[in-house]
Amino acid sequence: MDQLVVLQEIYESFSKGGDGLQKISSKAIEGSCPELTAKLLESAKNGEIDEDICRQLSGCLEDIYEIKRLGDICRSTGLYSLAISAYNRALSLCSDPVLRPVLQNNLGQAYARQGDLARAAFYYKKSACCFEKSEDLLGLAHVLGNLGSAYRQNRDWDRAIEYCYRSLKTFEEQGDDLGIAQMTGSLGRIYADMGERDLATRYFEKSLEDFQRLGDKKSAAWIMDRMGRIASDRYDWDSAKSYFSQSLDLFEEYGQTQSKGIVLSNMGRMQLEKGDASSARESLEKAIHLISRNAQPGYQNALSSLAAAYSTLAKGSLEEAEDNEDLGLGSGRLQRQEASKNFGRASDRFLELASSLPKMQADIKTKSEIAKCRSYLARISGYTSDQEAVEIAQKALSSLDMAAENAAETKKAGIRGLAKAVSGMREARSIGLLGDEPWRLAKAVSSSIEHLLAGARECNATIVDTSFVSALENLKASMTAERKTEDPIAKLHAAAGDLRHSGKHLSSLEKDPKERDARRLIEAAAILEGQMVGDDTASEEGPRRNELGFGPEKDALLLIAGAMANSLLELIDDTREVLTWDESLNLISSEKRIQPDIIDGMDELIESDLEEDFDGLPDLEISEDGARARNMILTDGTVEPSELYVSEIMHPEDSWLVPVMASTPCKKENPIGFNSWRQAQFYGAKGFDHLEKPEDDIEKIEGVIDTGLIEELNRHDLGGMQGGEWPERGLEDSGPDFREAVPEFKESTSSYGSGLFSQEKAVMLIKAMSVLVIILLAVEAVLYLI
Repeated sequence: MDQLVVLQEIYESFSKGGDGLQKISSKAIEGSCPELTAKLLESAKNGEIDEDICRQLSGCLEDIYEIKRLGDICRSTGLYSLAISAYNRALSLCSDPVLRPVLQNNLGQAYARQGDLARAAFYYKKSACCFEKSEDLLGLAHVLGNLGSAYRQNRDWDRAIEYCYRSLKTFEEQGDDLGIAQMTGSLGRIYADMGERDLATRYFEKSLEDFQRLGDKKSAAWIMDRMGRIASDRYDWDSAKSYFSQSLDLFEEYGQTQSKGIVLSNMGRMQLEKGDASSARESLEKAIHLISRNAQPGYQNALSSLAAAYSTLAKGSLEEAEDNEDLGLGSGRLQRQEASKNFGRASDRFLELASSLPKMQADIKTKSEIAKCRSYLARISGYTSDQEAVEIAQKALSSLDMAAENAAETKKAGIRGLAKAVSGMREARSIGLLGDEPWRLAKAVSSSIEHLLAGARECNATIVDTSFVSALENLKASMTAERKTEDPIAKLHAAAGDLRHSGKHLSSLEKDPKERDARRLIEAAAILEGQMVGDDTASEEGPRRNELGFGPEKDALLLIAGAMANSLLELIDDTREVLTWDESLNLISSEKRIQPDIIDGMDELIESDLEEDFDGLPDLEISEDGARARNMILTDGTVEPSELYVSEIMHPEDSWLVPVMASTPCKKENPIGFNSWRQAQFYGAKGFDHLEKPEDDIEKIEGVIDTGLIEELNRHDLGGMQGGEWPERGLEDSGPDFREAVPEFKESTSSYGSGLFSQEKAVMLIKAMSVLVIILLAVEAVLYLI
């Protein structure tokens, strides 16, 4: 089997799913690099793409189509730098005016997924200029959609809508129903990202209707997934579940396992927001096994949601255990064990997530260590032995040290405060291990109080008011008085009063009363008040404590430490927060969600907006209509790369690849011709038709990058474009084709130049100078002859 066919199958397996790779024998591969291609095939069969093999293949492959397909594989699996290198190499070998804009568009996509939106826009505009010059308006329409996608990622909504709308108008004028459906969905996505949920829903509904009419069930499934997300944002759980279920059924029907995993992930996030953490866990665990680790941000978003689900379940089990213990209904041991396991699972998921997100690695590692700390603390209760509790507390402190090391400055104080609270808990527990030596017992009590007091002074938690700090100070003073054989009762009385006052403060909070912590503080106060009973057998040395074993102090300190730790955990524990990333792995900020009743009054405005035309787009690769160039431009839209649908979208009657691969292996001597198949893959079976421009004419693509994106280049030491040219500075690391691309860019935009140094004027100036030189030479010749 030719290695291009193998590369195509590998690409298909990662973009569409399926297990077709298992039928290919690595020993039957023919081509320039059969051994490396076989190694790549074997790694792909295991669901992964070996980066080192791709790097070697990129320099070994000689056929331009094979190099391009390798770039597509790298791009679909998240190896964007390698994809850029492959596309640049293909461009350096390519003189075909049809294939060049395809590769330029692919470069734009790779840069966009890498987050370099300025370079993405640069290559998209080069590609668009070529398509416009050759009058391939369908190819132009898809690149315009890509430009809209770049501006959407840059949150430049006006330009995003403008380019997508221009793409839509082109599809409409060319009568391309599939393109219209795709662009309608793209506009829906832009409006969804803007928070215009009602308007987005209308566009998605129109797109869904068109896809269903065209029989494109896979694209319809993605639209349903999007509509499920919008319904979830509105807290319309029934509608969300219905959309997600329909989407899952369609992907199941077509064997789209990875796509099914993405929808399950979105459903799990919806169930988590609904408060059904158990169902969310079930959906997300299935999703993790279906989504490839190379699929970003799908895999990262699923991991984040699963970690949050585990943490939510753990907190619920822990609260159930504490309720049972407070009411005397049992030890809560089983619930605590379950809580500890789920906190541990959350920690593991965060650690895995951190490895795939270099930009946020420190912050996510902090989450992992906090979840691990909670896993340890969940095991400590009144039924845990002192020896075991001391050991567990020490492990929790080690996790908090790691968390503080990675944490942002804003969170460090809370983590250090929690570490002090856990240290106070550990010291209090050690009292039971010290026997009956009064000085050692007193030292452990004092040490516990010191830790708690240091933590209270350092952090700013709900529980740490002036009364709480004063209670610890008075408790410390009572121990000092006892060591000096003075009367500690006055200080104990003051400490008890402060604890009661702090407990009342917690129970009276308007937004979130801390009833359990308030009860703990009041119970600690009652224990201290029990220590104020006088001893009739006291000698002239002064009043004695009611008990010599420091048991009451230990119990009171454990209650205080528990309340303080709970308060601080609520301050620093954000492990139940669901983080999401966009296709460039930029964190999407969690904006305040709009309640349904707030947007009910927008219907009239939306109706007027919807009188205009719709527009949408998915992942394609240049098209048909005389060229099939559309089947090779992977554009973003309703069927988006971030959700693993990066396959070439074909009309139902198109089958340029299936018959060849379903029958005999493609050999160069086949009648239909291996080269014929190769040509059809990139150009289509027909020639490149020249299409008439629409009557109202599409505005020509600008020769420079728009202001919002050019600033990105300035930040990366690439400067700006001046007069349509890139400066020499900073281009060394841009890949082999970046410098080579400049002359062609100027050629394709020659008609757009304006100003003193436009290319048109430069050409005229050169001609004038040439004439002048000729005249001068003629004059010199005449003078010589004279």
